Amino acid sequence: MLWKRVATAAVLLPLLAAAVLYGKGWPFALLVLATALLCAAEYFRMFFPSPWDRWTGVFAAVLACASGSLLPFPAALSALLLCVAMAAFHFLPAEGTLEEKARRSALSVLGVAYIGGFLSAWPRTILLPGGEHWVLLGILAVAAGDTFAYFVGRAVGKRPLAPRISPKKTMEGAAGGLAASVLVGGAYAAFFLPGVPAWFSLPASAAVGVAGQCGDLFESMLKRAADVKDSGGLLPGHGGFLDRADGIIAAGPVLHLLAVLHYYPLAGG
Repeated sequence: MLWKRVATAAVLLPLLAAAVLYGKGWPFALLVLATALLCAAEYFRMFFPSPWDRWTGVFAAVLACASGSLLPFPAALSALLLCVAMAAFHFLPAEGTLEEKARRSALSVLGVAYIGGFLSAWPRTILLPGGEHWVLLGILAVAAGDTFAYFVGRAVGKRPLAPRISPKKTMEGAAGGLAASVLVGGAYAAFFLPGVPAWFSLPASAAVGVAGQCGDLFESMLKRAADVKDSGGLLPGHGGFLDRADGIIAAGPVLHLLAVLHYYPLAGG
């Protein structure tokens, strides 16, 4: 299993780095939209047996991602909220009890906001000054946190972090992962974002690392609620695309907010 994870990462990480460094603009935005499509397809398949409900949700999630990524900010917010409304109102004429319709509406809204809305922060981040390096800082901080949490947890982990959600995750692993996020993110900023002081980059890396770990736990909770082991089987050794992207999804808004606050500390966006 471990060698499959390593092999998959060895193929995907260079491609991702190239897309970030040399695909600023439409190429990177299309990569994010493709990620939204794959993750949304896995999410809605976990909770919605009806193909009509599934693909309506997937369409709304991808449209939300496109709206949040590509439209000017005032219009982007309204368009994203309309996509959320589309996901909710879709179930008004559906069959079933009011309780069941409300539950399905809530799950659909969650999928659109969580996948489409959160992922839309990444194309906005890359358009900021030095945006490609902010994006790589975020990806590396999340990846380092995930990797070190796994190995530290296996080596010295004793105290469960969230036993009902993910029994194998430990507090020691989470601490090791957070330390790795801070060190890797801070080191990357020192080399490639020299205008960002350490007093900002280190807490920013910590915040991104915490968001990544929360995203991992949140997706584990979703899988337990859906009674599935993996969100899919697309990536050997990793499960589904959502299994691999959960931390990246959650870290997107945090990273974007911190990058914006660094460059425009007195502005709203």
